[in-house]
Amino acid sequence: MAHTCTACQAEIVPGARFCGTCGAAQGAAAPAVAVPVQAVASRRVTSVLFGDLVGFTSLSESRDQEDVRELLSTYFDECRQIIARYGGTVEKFIGDAVMAVWGVPTTHEDDAERSVRAGLELVNRIDALGADVGIPDLAMRVGIVTGEVAVTVGAAQQGMVAGDAVNTAARVQSAAEPGQVWVDETTRLLTSSAISYVDVGSHVMKGKADPVPLWSVRAVVAAVGGAQRADGLEAPIVGRDRELRLVKELFHAVEESHRPSLLVVDGEPGVGKSRLGWEFEKYVDGLNDPVRWHSGRCLSYGEGVAFFALAEAVRVRLQRLTATDDEVEPDDDPAQLLAAGLERYVPDLKEREWLGPRLGALLGVGAVGAFPREDLFAAWTTFLHRVSEDEIPVALVIDDAQHADDGLLMFLEYLLRVGTFPCFVVLFTRPGLLEANPSLATNRRVTVLHLETLSERDMAALLDGLVVGLPDGVRTSLVERAEGIPLFAVETVRSLIDRDLVVPRGGQYVLAEPDSLDLGAIGAPASLQALISARLDTLPPEQRRVLDQASVVGSAFTHEAIASLCPEVVDLESVLEALVRVQLLRRETNRFSTELGQFQFVQSAVRQIAYGTLSRRDRKASHLAVVALMEAEGDDSGEVASIVAQHYLEALDAVPDDPDRPALAAAAVTHLQRAAARAAALGSPAEAAGHLGTALERCDDPALRSRIEVELAEQLAKAGDYQAAMAHAERARDALDAAGEVSLAARAVASLATALTNSGEYERGFDVAAERHREVELQIGPLEEMLLLRAMISSGIRTGRNIRNLSEDSARLAEKLGTPTEIANSYVSLALHYMTKGPHGLGRMLLQSASEIARDSHDTLILCRALTNLNADWTQDDAERAAGYGRQAVEAARVTGDAYWISSTALNLVLAQTITGDWDGVLARSDEDSMNALDIGMTDMLRARVLLARGQEWRPTERLDEEGITDDPTLRASHQLALAFDRAQRGGARDLGGVLTEMRAVFDAIGLFDDFSTLFHLVSETAWRWGDRAALETLLEIVDSDRRNKPPLGVEASVHRVRGLLAAEDGEPPDVVEGHLRAAIAGCEAWHARPALARCCADLGLWLSRQGRPEEAAVLLTRARELFDELGAVTWATELDEQLAGATT
Repeated sequence: MAHTCTACQAEIVPGARFCGTCGAAQGAAAPAVAVPVQAVASRRVTSVLFGDLVGFTSLSESRDQEDVRELLSTYFDECRQIIARYGGTVEKFIGDAVMAVWGVPTTHEDDAERSVRAGLELVNRIDALGADVGIPDLAMRVGIVTGEVAVTVGAAQQGMVAGDAVNTAARVQSAAEPGQVWVDETTRLLTSSAISYVDVGSHVMKGKADPVPLWSVRAVVAAVGGAQRADGLEAPIVGRDRELRLVKELFHAVEESHRPSLLVVDGEPGVGKSRLGWEFEKYVDGLNDPVRWHSGRCLSYGEGVAFFALAEAVRVRLQRLTATDDEVEPDDDPAQLLAAGLERYVPDLKEREWLGPRLGALLGVGAVGAFPREDLFAAWTTFLHRVSEDEIPVALVIDDAQHADDGLLMFLEYLLRVGTFPCFVVLFTRPGLLEANPSLATNRRVTVLHLETLSERDMAALLDGLVVGLPDGVRTSLVERAEGIPLFAVETVRSLIDRDLVVPRGGQYVLAEPDSLDLGAIGAPASLQALISARLDTLPPEQRRVLDQASVVGSAFTHEAIASLCPEVVDLESVLEALVRVQLLRRETNRFSTELGQFQFVQSAVRQIAYGTLSRRDRKASHLAVVALMEAEGDDSGEVASIVAQHYLEALDAVPDDPDRPALAAAAVTHLQRAAARAAALGSPAEAAGHLGTALERCDDPALRSRIEVELAEQLAKAGDYQAAMAHAERARDALDAAGEVSLAARAVASLATALTNSGEYERGFDVAAERHREVELQIGPLEEMLLLRAMISSGIRTGRNIRNLSEDSARLAEKLGTPTEIANSYVSLALHYMTKGPHGLGRMLLQSASEIARDSHDTLILCRALTNLNADWTQDDAERAAGYGRQAVEAARVTGDAYWISSTALNLVLAQTITGDWDGVLARSDEDSMNALDIGMTDMLRARVLLARGQEWRPTERLDEEGITDDPTLRASHQLALAFDRAQRGGARDLGGVLTEMRAVFDAIGLFDDFSTLFHLVSETAWRWGDRAALETLLEIVDSDRRNKPPLGVEASVHRVRGLLAAEDGEPPDVVEGHLRAAIAGCEAWHARPALARCCADLGLWLSRQGRPEEAAVLLTRARELFDELGAVTWATELDEQLAGATT
């Protein structure tokens, strides 16, 4: 029986998803039968598109029928999707041809333009489809005609549109070259503001009395309606088809998944990053469905400006709500803008009240230092979510991301992790960003796109697109000089235009004298820098003066700023327009940019070269003039303090011996301190430390230097640079002691003790803080005493000291200060005491209470402390529950940016994953670059255990052979066990002597609790496998020596296993052996310890088989093998088989 289309009744291939005649969906994809609707007829002006696959008929004859069907189905899918994205309607498919219409059922003023954009996209997509399926000759040609047609809306079993425009569009398509889009004159006139065309002459067509003039689409050169179109030279997009396609696909994947994604576009200067961004912006602007576009740029001044690009993007989003045209009033009140934005996007009043101050911190409205970073990140993410209105895609494009501050990158990681709305983030950066931030490259929601230099073939095509009719010799010479950098080709042509050697003619650039151009004779520069320098040297004096002064301001500047710097230039507007005309500057016309209406350098290289030619005196005067302008505008929030500071420093360095040097240095230091305070408040300790380090270098006041050095030590410790933190803290302490500054000196000592503790010198850290506390306890305030107590508790808990009194003192001080977060912190300290000394349950209660207070107070650091200690504590009793706390702690630590806690939370989670059997998680997380060097001994040990159990190669880290790296007996025991593993796999002695020594020290420090449970389990497992009975007996002696406390579940299970195995070896009664081994199995099940459970099942199964109880043994051995298989523990499975073979012989 023949298969027919459900819509047009034409015969179709069995299994086809679409009809080859009308394109209607078939089978399961077919829509339900609709209720008939009364057709409505009218006359309208529409744009009609016809597209046809070239050579598809002959291609289908030589390919398998199923392959042809799949290709055709893919083609239909692509056509429908692209046409719908641009707001068109598929009228019908006729074989391999498609007809679509714009202006039906609803007319829009940009219908013609969207039809042309859709045509270009179709042509490019089919070209890519051919490459994907191995048909490089597959191509499409498209014809578009705009005119009046008869429209029947709601028509069934017939076309919606009819008329001369439909017939003409089909004939224009037939005349078009493969891979091109041709349009009629009406379409060209309606779209020429945004689309560039090439005249392809007049063509005789059936039914037309006169030849029809046609134009081939060259490129989209502007946003919809011609917005942001740049006059003058624009190079064609060449050699970036795959890259642009990837950007589009990633964007639409975000749109479909409703989850954020990040694309990092990495490339050398001039290779085409900005151009790729411009092409993407034009693409997004042309889509039919709305997209919330945001863009920002990272500044290169000094150490950068915290979150500047994000603040810029959000600020423009708010400004567009109140703007009545393309210009934004300069006196817009930020507070009013924020209020209007919240009212527009956030309907819930309580949420508005929560978001307002936190967005204000980003935008410099209100206080900055009142909120923890996690709270700020959550608020900023929520605002973007509200802007999305749950389903409208948000695009966030950030340029010059090589200058991004650490805080911005951490926010983007947070956004990727927690966002539940479609948000596509693009970072354009020079090389180095990913090397400095490896977590970006490894994040599963991040795609990295590296732009290579163009091939010689592509460079030649680029030059031909810029200048028509280049002689072969000239083209070859320019290609060789460009070395694959598109910017060089563009600047070369601009320099030729400046000399009138290339002129506009007939809508394109051509050589003025094609036969006489000699690059060598005219002295064409051979490098980009020389090329730009030569262009600048030809400028008239007034234009050069303006360009030089603008280079001091930055990459973008206002008319007013240059007017202040160049008062001698009478007709400044004409000068600026001339610089735009020769394409050294451009005017920002993007309505979603904070630089709307400002002037920009077309390339950063132009600014750098112009700045480099200024005299030192001129540089100083210009920088100070810029400072005066910026300080006159005010900056209460410190948002641009680092920029002001950098201008002061540039002025100071330009002429360092001038008598105003001390005043300039003092002003720079003041602004650097303000910049550091803002960065610290927004959670960027590394950036804050950079500002403070520069301030310290420039400061001559001894008292101020000491204060800066204390702040620098604190920020360095938070950033994880403990050695530098210690050095600065010690210097500050000595200077403050000499000056009699008791309180500030105590703060310096607290920083020193904290850095010592975090670097593993626990004994020294405790002694330093304790000694200072004894000396000045009655002379300092509660805050300074709290800092010293906190440092003593942190180091004391790791060295086995009884910290109860210290913790209680800390709690009393916290209540005195009346700060909830300090109270929560003191609860954590008290919990640490009870967790190791008992009663144990009280410690857990305090940790739970501390975590609740921290959440309510939005204090991420204290929340991190509470959660990771809950992780550590539950690992010994319920490893699955512990891992849950651990994952929360890891997320909180990443938000804090504190290097110590990032590493510590990861380690505690890895310990829990080791017990639960999440070995893939162990390997992934323990291999992270963020892991603290002190923790490497333990992660080495854990990785060794997993990899060796899986029969894989394990190589220790280079630091493994270092002795005395820490005072922490837990880390030392792990270090010794890793060394023992390494010796054994090298064929050395299987000696656990060093491990047992440290195990006694671990017990003396923390008893049977905390990490003792995991270590006991791993060491006893290793001792049994190596046949070290003496080690097992020593471990049992350590456990038996504690007669006061009930051992954790993990210790109990491991002890039962050891006692059962030793009892079997000693020939004790079967009920004794079986009792211990079954208790071990039950304990491991309750502990949620799959690897330990597998070993215990294997132990008992092996023993039962030797006892002549094969059926009972089989059940346990099957379970053991299943668990071994789940874990990938091939070594353990092999050992079991060998033991069973030995038991039966």
